[in-house]
Amino acid sequence: MIFRNYEYFLTIADSGSLTKAAEQLYVSQPSLSQYLKRLESSLGVELFDHKSSPLKLTYIGQRYYNYVKKVKQLDENVQKEFRDIQQQTGGRLRLGVAFWRGACLLPDIFPAFHKAYPGIHLELLEGRASQLESALMSGKIDIAVLNLPHTLHYDKLTCEILCQERILLAAPTQHPYTQSLLQDCRVLGGRPVAPLDMLNHMPLILTKPGQNLTHEITYALNRHQLEPDILLETGNLTTAINLAARGMGCAFVPEEGAKVCLHPGEVTYFAVDSPDLIWELGAVYRKDTYLPKIARLFIASVKQQLSGQV
Repeated sequence: MIFRNYEYFLTIADSGSLTKAAEQLYVSQPSLSQYLKRLESSLGVELFDHKSSPLKLTYIGQRYYNYVKKVKQLDENVQKEFRDIQQQTGGRLRLGVAFWRGACLLPDIFPAFHKAYPGIHLELLEGRASQLESALMSGKIDIAVLNLPHTLHYDKLTCEILCQERILLAAPTQHPYTQSLLQDCRVLGGRPVAPLDMLNHMPLILTKPGQNLTHEITYALNRHQLEPDILLETGNLTTAINLAARGMGCAFVPEEGAKVCLHPGEVTYFAVDSPDLIWELGAVYRKDTYLPKIARLFIASVKQQLSGQV
């Protein structure tokens, strides 16, 4: 069969070495070498440049690789659909979330989901949005919970909106400008409101480029033609909030993130007077994949839990 044991071929191609592939597959190198010879002989082509180190795919090999990946995806889709037809409410759900998002979201939504579906085992991958997108495209996770910046479009992914969320501005409570705002400001959704030009009065602690939060902040700053003094950039949202608590500057924080880093008396979380700092939280999955029933149950559960918090 032209696609028999395709995992062997994919592992050889991805590792670039028969030795490494044999270790990953728990087979002997000679048997893997014989497999590759038989495969190339049956196809009548050379899939690899055997003189190169690491092994590199030939043009035909790359074409074959692309087809094999599609066959693998179809195979996985069939298996997922058959499990759903059998009406199983158990199994494994592979979920991706941002580090900080998992810390504030999972304690709110996972207990109820686990109580309703104790047979579903949750496998968690935590990382940056770009890492989670790669994990989705490579089939390492079933769904990811991601914020959706205005400037990013996931063309190969389907996004189901879970809720809208405000991006707050965390400011040192004892800063003179913070104190002046608190004396006479309106309240919106339980938060004091600050103008975005608050950034003209204190430095900004910004998340690093490439993060979804940074995309959204940059979008808002450009729309308002603001160029704040950036004190430093950090890849850790908690670090930004902790620095704001020490009076070093202000930081943008999704509202869910503010729940786990309160710093009472040290940080004031302002709602920003701008619709550009409201973004969507979505459940994201590949367009070309079959979404398992357990994933749909999880999405429905999250929507129900989040709607109850509004």
